[in-house]
Formats: sequence, structure tokens, C-alpha cells
Amino acid sequence: MSKLNLARKKHGMSPGSLVFTGEKKVEEITIDIFQYNQTSLIEKKIDNIAELKELLNPQTVLWINICGLHEVDKLERVRETFNINPLVLEDILNVTHSPKLEEYEDYLFLICKSIDYDPENKKVSVEHISFILGKNYLITFQETEGDEFDLIRERLRVTKGRIRKLGADYLMYRLLDSIVDNYTVILLQLDEIMENFEDVLLDKPNQDTIEEIYHFRKEINKLRRSVIPLKEIIYSLIKDIQPLIHKSNMIFLKDLEDHIKSAVETVENYKEQINNMIEIYRSTSQLKLNETLKVLTIISTIFIPLTFIVGIYGMNFNSDASPFNMPELNWYLGYPFVLGFMLIVVVVLLIIFRKKDWI
Repeated sequence: MSKLNLARKKHGMSPGSLVFTGEKKVEEITIDIFQYNQTSLIEKKIDNIAELKELLNPQTVLWINICGLHEVDKLERVRETFNINPLVLEDILNVTHSPKLEEYEDYLFLICKSIDYDPENKKVSVEHISFILGKNYLITFQETEGDEFDLIRERLRVTKGRIRKLGADYLMYRLLDSIVDNYTVILLQLDEIMENFEDVLLDKPNQDTIEEIYHFRKEINKLRRSVIPLKEIIYSLIKDIQPLIHKSNMIFLKDLEDHIKSAVETVENYKEQINNMIEIYRSTSQLKLNETLKVLTIISTIFIPLTFIVGIYGMNFNSDASPFNMPELNWYLGYPFVLGFMLIVVVVLLIIFRKKDWI
């Protein structure tokens, strides 16, 4: 849904009004939970939302992953169960919302964007992902199934590593880290495309090339809107004292900040390279046009005196009628004389052009 259509749809509604702004990407909402500590793990699907509240336990970490945002009533019951501000759920349902971080009394609310690249259609797709971090629990909201969180799920299923030993804040870090790592993978794919563009521009650029570059710039801008705000979010998590984030996990967030900084720098470099490519194409096209005009000008300049000569001898006034009429009409070698004279004019002009470095 476009921003204009969204604005029309929400026009006149009070703050906190729940309107899903995206497209239905799954048939029905699914709720998967991981409840774990260092020694135990429970993984299952939940149908009864009221059961979620009963799963909260200070001895375990509860990860609730909700896939699908189109069933507003069901999400409203989740909101009521965890006493979430209606404005938060409004932002969760607004898939066009920019990444953000908000701190509430009992939880942190974070929006970020997961990205994917379709090489066949040459398009970057963006998924709206929301996090609610509470004490001993984490709720994630996604638009569709299948994501970079699968690796984290596998890590939870085994007892190795620190993920089962630490709290919900560390789990949120690992999920954010997976999203940022995926940024890097996508950027590497785009880097190959950038190199191909450079090769084509240096070889034989054409109109199709510049159209592809303009399309690619559009996709890069889409990527920038997803990646750059997350840098500020991670910085805020580190800078501001967050009661729900343990100090021992700050070192991981700082490492995540380094990764997102690198991704942002890469995206900005891509933007600059794309703009440079467009400028190179324009300059190359202008040079080709100038060369074409130069050749046409030289040809025109050569044919101007020839046309003048032909025009004079095309008048065919009878020389017997007046001594001022063309005597060459009666010359035995008149025709070869005129052709030779025209050839001399062409040679002289070419010599002049060469001396002036015009050709």
C-alpha cells in the first residue's frame, strides 16, 4: 500500500487506531515459542493466546515469534495480554514505518527492517520486523515465514554456546546480529552487480545500461532507508542506560555497532558509485554526441563550397546569348575541370582542418 493510500485510509482516525498497512503474506498468523534456560528447552506452537501469559517464568527466557500481521484482532489480544501500549501495536501494523527505538516502563520497543535480494527480478525486498523486549521475554513480529532467524533457532536447540545461558536481551542482540549479517550478504551480491556496471560503462554503454543503473539506484535507496536508521538505534542502545539490557552484553552491542557501521559505509559507497556511474555515462554520451556533431560539421563544411560551385554551374545560361554567360559550357574539358576544381577545394579544406587539429 502506498503512503498516500495509507494516509487516506487512516485519515480522521484517532491515535492508536489499528490498521494493517501491508500485504497478506501468510494464510494465518502463527505463534511459535521457545522457552529455555541453560538446562531445558520447550519449543511449540501456541493457538490460545491466553496461554502466553502463563508461560512467563523468571527462571526461563521466553521468545514469542509471531508470523503474520494481517489478523489485527489476534494481535490486539497479544497486546492486551502483555499490556502493550496501543501506539506500539499501531507501529507494528504499519509496515511502512521507519526503524525506531522507544523505551517504556516495562519494555523496549524496536522496529528494524530485514532485507532480501531477488537476482532474477533485480529487486530488494524489505520485511518489517518489530521487537518487544521485556524482563525475561522477547516478542518478535514478522510479516512472513522463512528468515535469517533459523540459525538462532538451531542454536537454541543445542546446549552449546552462551545463548541458552544468557537472557532475553542477549537473544535480541543475536537476532539483530543475524539481520545485520544478512545485510552484509546482500551487499556482497550487489557488489558483483556494481562491478558489472563498471565493465559495461567502460566497454559499450547504451540506453539499457543507464536504465538498469537508475533502477539499481532506486533499490540502493530502498536499502539505505532500512540500514542507516538501525545504526542510530544500536548507538542509542549503547549510549543510554537501559535497565533491560545487562552491562555484560554491551560488548556484543558494540561489536554489532561496528558491523552496522561497516554496512552503512558500504551502502553509502554504493550510492556514490552509482551517482558517479550516471555522471560517467552522461559525460561519455556527451562526448560521443560532440564527436558525431564534429564529423557532421566537417562534412557540412566540405560540401558547402561544393554545393556553391555546383549551384553556379547548374544555371546553364547560353554563352552565345551574352559574353557574360558561362564560357565553360562550351569547353571541351569543362566538366572534368569543374570536378577537378571541386576536388582541389576538398583537399585544401582537409589540409586546413588537419593543421587546426579539427580532424
